[in-house]
Amino acid sequence: MYRTKALIFSNDDPPAILLKVIRKNGLNMRVVKTMKLAFELIHKKIYRLIFIDITGSSIDLAETIEQILKIKSDIVIIGIIPRNKGILSTKLINNGMFDILQKPLNPVTAEATLKRAIYVVNLHREINQNGNVINNKDADVQVADMDIENLGLDELIKKKLAILFSKHTHKKIVNLYSIVMPIIEKSFIETALKLSNNNQVKASLLLGINRNTLKAKMMKLSIKKQ
Repeated sequence: MYRTKALIFSNDDPPAILLKVIRKNGLNMRVVKTMKLAFELIHKKIYRLIFIDITGSSIDLAETIEQILKIKSDIVIIGIIPRNKGILSTKLINNGMFDILQKPLNPVTAEATLKRAIYVVNLHREINQNGNVINNKDADVQVADMDIENLGLDELIKKKLAILFSKHTHKKIVNLYSIVMPIIEKSFIETALKLSNNNQVKASLLLGINRNTLKAKMMKLSIKKQ
């Protein structure tokens, strides 16, 4: 069974409450004290859940979030900030951070945030598995190959999303837009590149965007040359 791996960046020792909550929920974790090492590990795409403690650090958290999401757009990032910097929370969330924990940590809040993060990480894995929007083994809910040609793209997406919702009606689904849209956009761009024999100029014309925009999207979505 897959166990979520958590990477914790902290210049000092991470909050004891955070470590206790992570252990309680059975996660594998690693603590690093330099962002250089953190980025080396993130590039290996082993960790899908990242905690960044900015206490005593001079890093620009908003910029760091952007750099991490360029490596892998579905990484779940949780910031740990001093309470007197709570004004940063809205800006960081808007930049792509999943949630914020303020010091001193509240164990109930920390565990609730962690459980939501684990759920989203697993949802990402399920959505991305085998390159499908959802991986469902039940034959009666699969779209048969012979039907795909007869389905409009909107209908195909609706069917896939219907499966997703039906499987998770007992849970609170969060951030679904930010989870699904990058997957659709990535598939769209990869298909255009394939049809254009990996010629980015032709692909950008096919997509109706300029080449610089295409290159930026490829970097953000971790799209490699075909």
